[in-house]
Amino acid sequence: MRTLKYTILIIASLVVWTTFIAYGVINGFLLKSITSKENPKDFKKASKDIIAGEFVGNLAMTLIEDGKVADQYFYASDDEVIDETTVFQVASVSKWVTAWGVLNLVEQGKLDLDRPVDKYLTRWHLPESDFDNRKVNVRRLLSHTSGLVDGMGYEGFSPNETVQTIEESLNQATDTLYSEGIAILGYEPGTEYRYSGAGYTILQLLIEELSGQSFQEFMIETIFEPLNMFNSTFVLEDKPNLKLAKLYKEDGSISEPYQFTALAAASLYTCTSDLSKFMIAHIKGNKILSEEILGLMSKPEAFYQNGFARYSLGTQYFSQDDKASCIIGHDGSSNRPAINTTARVDLKSESGIIVLEMGNYSTASIIADEWMFWKAGIADRVVIERNIPFLATLLIVGYLLISILAIILIIRQNKKRKLEKGRQ
Repeated sequence: MRTLKYTILIIASLVVWTTFIAYGVINGFLLKSITSKENPKDFKKASKDIIAGEFVGNLAMTLIEDGKVADQYFYASDDEVIDETTVFQVASVSKWVTAWGVLNLVEQGKLDLDRPVDKYLTRWHLPESDFDNRKVNVRRLLSHTSGLVDGMGYEGFSPNETVQTIEESLNQATDTLYSEGIAILGYEPGTEYRYSGAGYTILQLLIEELSGQSFQEFMIETIFEPLNMFNSTFVLEDKPNLKLAKLYKEDGSISEPYQFTALAAASLYTCTSDLSKFMIAHIKGNKILSEEILGLMSKPEAFYQNGFARYSLGTQYFSQDDKASCIIGHDGSSNRPAINTTARVDLKSESGIIVLEMGNYSTASIIADEWMFWKAGIADRVVIERNIPFLATLLIVGYLLISILAIILIIRQNKKRKLEKGRQ
């Protein structure tokens, strides 16, 4: 009976310790940040170690504190000079900026978020499917809940390729690697989140139809000029004098800039200086979007299966279920050239991070994930994986201590029994 009792006690202790470690990981209190100090300079210093461990062709990083630029870091693998005005292709970060253009039309009363998008279009319409196209509205296109199943991440066209028209691209995009490139409904609109590049190409067409301008002209006039974002463009050829960062492939070779039909989804070229202005406009307010309309971009519209918020109107939602923060923004990536970019802002603490880099598919997002944990205690996969050696050590040490204590207890009990038998 005593042996069974001790066995149950040891197993229970091991289970409790394992549960404690798991709880500490889920809630973050057992995880270590890349720096224990709160100064942005210390976070920048720790980020350099991440950059040093990967091939990165070039990189620009900006940290925002209290609604102002607090620190910056620039890196290049060769003699290239990178600064806050160096322009990078930012891939899907384009969608966040595009959303401002769409919401400005809502602000002007030209667009209803919940009206069927087909009612506004004349140049192209959603193809027939097994679902009701009338349920596809702007709100759902912005939040990737429209029912589109194109799965498109646009790769663009090389300089010697012919760029498709918007209508041709929506019928069947030829610059997507992971899908058939057809914009068609594959599930009931409004029922789930599924990332759609074609949804933002439809929004690009919508902007052109309602404004009577090209998408590029509208975005320059409505967004870039009012925010003094003079080093930003969706069409690189329109601004040949921009200081463009070298576009690196993963193997370290240099790539030519690619051209895009899907300007709204993937073609923004910008710099940390301009993106800082854009993000601070979220914090401090602006003349483009009212506080009410701007607030829609931090209200979750799409969710993970576990119930955590996934996407708002044009922005990824990074705060999960944390009530002390409200982190929104967008990441971007591309295979040709190798691009990874991120821009995230915590509207509650008025802080943010921008990382633009070429030559690697993940470094910018890794640094931003580390920033979220450093700033708000929100642990993503990156932070947990980095802490695995420490957690494994903690787990094993706990198991050893439990085992040692169990052995000591058993030895003492055995001695006690022998003494009792000797007295008898």
